[in-house]
Amino acid sequence: MDITRIRAAVTANTPAPLHQRLRDAIHQQILDGTLQPGETLPSERAMKDHFGLSRATVRQAINGLIRDGLLQSIAGTGTFVLDPPITATNSGLIGLITSSANFNFFYPQLASSFNQQMREAGYGLLMSLHEERADVLDQMVTEMLQQSVVALAITPTRYGDMSDTMARLRRMGIPVVLIGRKAQNARFDVIATDNVDIGYRATKHLIDLGHRHIAYIGLLGYSTGDDRLAGYRRALEEENLPPHIYQIQEMNNGVGQNNDDVPREHLAEPAKIAAHQIWGIKGTTLPQPTAAFCFNDIVAMGVYKALRDLNRSIPQDVSLVSVDNLIAVSHFEVPLSTFALPGEAIGARSAKALLRRLAGDKSPGETILLPASFISRASTARCAD
Repeated sequence: MDITRIRAAVTANTPAPLHQRLRDAIHQQILDGTLQPGETLPSERAMKDHFGLSRATVRQAINGLIRDGLLQSIAGTGTFVLDPPITATNSGLIGLITSSANFNFFYPQLASSFNQQMREAGYGLLMSLHEERADVLDQMVTEMLQQSVVALAITPTRYGDMSDTMARLRRMGIPVVLIGRKAQNARFDVIATDNVDIGYRATKHLIDLGHRHIAYIGLLGYSTGDDRLAGYRRALEEENLPPHIYQIQEMNNGVGQNNDDVPREHLAEPAKIAAHQIWGIKGTTLPQPTAAFCFNDIVAMGVYKALRDLNRSIPQDVSLVSVDNLIAVSHFEVPLSTFALPGEAIGARSAKALLRRLAGDKSPGETILLPASFISRASTARCAD
């Protein structure tokens, strides 16, 4: 037994109860071979002293592993590591079903981090893309179950109803974590970005620079866009400022075809059109926004192009804030202020949540929303008015 590793796991700052942390840490060492079949565990008293836990906590963790068939306790002799039970749920494969590989850096970072954590725990990874469609997701889930995956990490779809698929997985007792986006009535663990916080902080940044007419330009109708709009509204309401909301429609939402053939740039052109409508109309008495919070960097690219067409200077005439931190936006003539999404952190936290469920944790699912990092660049400045 690697005492140092287990002590670090037990003292880690996580919401899991102490007995679950100890149970997971011992389980991990059985999976990765640190604890070999036939090896004797230290006594409850010794583990209590090693890890600073009560004997009741140690006993609860050990009893859980005994129920899982990973340990055997023999009175008067000790507690021994067993060979992992050979069952249908011991294939060692985890399924990861995300949105589209070309969306941005977020999902590749998430998948890479998730994969690393799972492989370190001794699992293999099957990955697929649901193309934002609930029917494709259901098909992917069926195919992965046929390959005996023991758990699934799934990004909620934008189109269609995935409730039947989720209900099927609940009935089967398959551990699931929903990643990247919030989901209503999930009843599973959800690890996602705090998009309300993004909308609030982006708008508050512009308000603090003196802007009083701030546009929101982007997608609505699903959790990411709706949450970013909610944060935008909250920041404006705190200052009693009016909203300027411009919903754009995707030129092709990818339904019915492979999203690999539908680049995310299809958001740039409708964003450009919206920007021409906002800043290109002459003779209006309505106040024009002096700043804009854009749904993502691709939307911001369209807005950026329109402002250049209209001979509007960034940030002297219009300040811009966006989301995603694509590589290109730092190399614009006026580098774009944006938010970097926590893909790596979400991947790691999602893997840990799923490993906890695989170890037997039956507590209710929880939703954890992680903050994005704001990167301030030259596209925002104090309002000139």
